[in-house]
Amino acid sequence: MIVTQPRIVAVDNDADHLTAILEAFQRLGMPCLGIRYGSETGIGDAKLEGVRVLLLDLRLVGALIATDVNTHYGIIADILQKNISPTGGPFILAIWTEYADRVNGPRKYLDDFPVPEKPKAMPLEILSFSKSNFIDLASGQTLDGKADALLEEVEKKISGNFQLSALFSWEVDVQMAAGATLAALMELVPAEKRNSVSYPEGLDEVLSGLARAAVGKDRVDDDPRGAISSVLAPMLADRILNQENAPELQGLWTEAITRHRNGNAMPLTPENSGRVNRMLHVAVPASETIHPDGWGTVVEFPAEWRNGNGFRNRFCVTEDELLNKEFKLKNEQEYAQCRLRLVRIGAACDHAQNRFGPIPYLLGIEIPHDVRRDRSSAAEWKSPVLLVGSNDKPFNLAVNARYSVSVAPTDIWTWNPVYRLREQLLMQLISHVSDYLSRPGIIELR
Repeated sequence: MIVTQPRIVAVDNDADHLTAILEAFQRLGMPCLGIRYGSETGIGDAKLEGVRVLLLDLRLVGALIATDVNTHYGIIADILQKNISPTGGPFILAIWTEYADRVNGPRKYLDDFPVPEKPKAMPLEILSFSKSNFIDLASGQTLDGKADALLEEVEKKISGNFQLSALFSWEVDVQMAAGATLAALMELVPAEKRNSVSYPEGLDEVLSGLARAAVGKDRVDDDPRGAISSVLAPMLADRILNQENAPELQGLWTEAITRHRNGNAMPLTPENSGRVNRMLHVAVPASETIHPDGWGTVVEFPAEWRNGNGFRNRFCVTEDELLNKEFKLKNEQEYAQCRLRLVRIGAACDHAQNRFGPIPYLLGIEIPHDVRRDRSSAAEWKSPVLLVGSNDKPFNLAVNARYSVSVAPTDIWTWNPVYRLREQLLMQLISHVSDYLSRPGIIELR
């Protein structure tokens, strides 16, 4: 559980050559995972999660004739397709070969290789290294004094890409900030319990106290990790944001971010804006467990509520009347493009303390961003443009403060959570609802 995914991975079919490169990185104090390639097994089912530098031998099947280079390139492409995890990138591919005159071939092959279904399996940069510069090809031994030269060559080629260098340095900053956060947590353990016998007990007391303070005593067991994360995440974020920046890193970031000066930055199309807003403000089931009663959860509208007079009985209007008069949609064609949702709201303390009683939801609707409506009601809150599913179109979530419903906890467990609004966006919604419901009635003389 304390083992992190390897950042540097080397793959070779020659055991001596693989050992040489592993020893070179080990002498430099840099962990490197070595994988022996087999003609029948490939590299197995290794998912290569978190890899940042992947060193592959150009000729992983030595028996092939020298002119059959595309077969070698195809093997490399197959490894990337099968073994790079969807959450593994970004990574650099370093071609490690004794055939120095062929190092540019893989670049063109991979650039032309069709991988639209797995874009994350493509390297952000393809580098090349000649084996003969670092190891004795006959004996497989690392040449004297060449371990440092190998690292220097890797860093030199990576540093030529300012954007990659900046991102990799940011990842190191995050790791250092995480370490500092854990160190700060350990300071809460009383001095008398910082020994091999009492440390676990003391740390349990600290973690239990923080979890209880974060979500309430009755909800800790629902998700202990989530409770502690809600405490540590703000501490981690503060350390990341406020770390001292070395002058050379400041210069690196200045070189890495330049397109904003001439208007060539990522265009803020609805699709791009929706993806960015999803990253900032929305959690999806693929990244965390989302329950129907979770604070800020957005669920599919229950199908059974549409049967008979179920909709009218709950909201005092028909579905068509709601869509037309409240959400200002014009016709059935626009109705069909939209999706009704329920948004879990309520007091944060009630959710944290698992208070008894019905669970409150607000009625909302996802409206495609390109649907033009008349001016909406003052009761309506509208999210920024979002793009949640890979096959979805950009949409805005519109929620009406006047259409609320409370449901017994036993009635919601078959509901399907779609995503969860993160706290900042959820609090904006709750604040809007609170302001609307508490606004005074004023008589004006005209």
